Amino acid sequence: MDYSNALERRNIILEKLKTNGQVFVNELADDFNVSQETIRRDLNKLEELKHIKKIHGGAVIAQFGFELEFNQRARLAEDDKKAIAVKAAELIKPGDSLFIDFGTTTLEFAKQIAGINQLTVITNSPVIANLFHENTTIDLILIGGQFGLSKMECIGPVALQGISAFYADYAVIGAGAVSPKAGVMDQDLNEAAIARQMIKNSNKTIVLADGHKLNNHATGLVADLKDISWLVTSDPEKKLKNLVFPANLQVIVA
Repeated sequence: MDYSNALERRNIILEKLKTNGQVFVNELADDFNVSQETIRRDLNKLEELKHIKKIHGGAVIAQFGFELEFNQRARLAEDDKKAIAVKAAELIKPGDSLFIDFGTTTLEFAKQIAGINQLTVITNSPVIANLFHENTTIDLILIGGQFGLSKMECIGPVALQGISAFYADYAVIGAGAVSPKAGVMDQDLNEAAIARQMIKNSNKTIVLADGHKLNNHATGLVADLKDISWLVTSDPEKKLKNLVFPANLQVIVA
């Protein structure tokens, strides 16, 4: 069937959302035999009409603000994200210092390391910070700034200035997309800026991204892969066998 008609594509996307609860950019591009950028334009229009809410790598049905959006995002590849968090936590040892940005996978990671003693944790998310309050051996630093209620994180110039005052062993960041050619990306430009600053002020970087985000693209470039030490991911769609990453990057499959 010819899916060149934008209105027809968007109606089918809405039907898929009603059936599945979420859609992914890369899968829609394959289904309709169009570019991912075409799908993103479709999703932009549907969000403008308040039919959907865009999330990393796809969309969910627009309903009741942050709680639903975050819970929907958390349920996308939920088992993969938990497995990724467990694997990534194995890289962290007592005494390490690390930045953690906010996302569903980094939140799972924070849960996994909350029991490791004598860490220094620097985050722009009060949600992540709250996970460490019971471990009194952890030095916790919460970065302030413009508070985005819809994302439960601090962003903007004040947050960037706050991050620049510290240096850490690791930056642990989520990703909206990971491309072997373009690098690590995020659809939210403010979040991309936070991640870039954390990477700049760290010795090594750990990127957490479930397999749906591999070989995908987003608007905001976060980092070249040559600047990343580890990519911790899953591979439900068996994409990794066809992807070539730089030699410096260690890929860990959960």
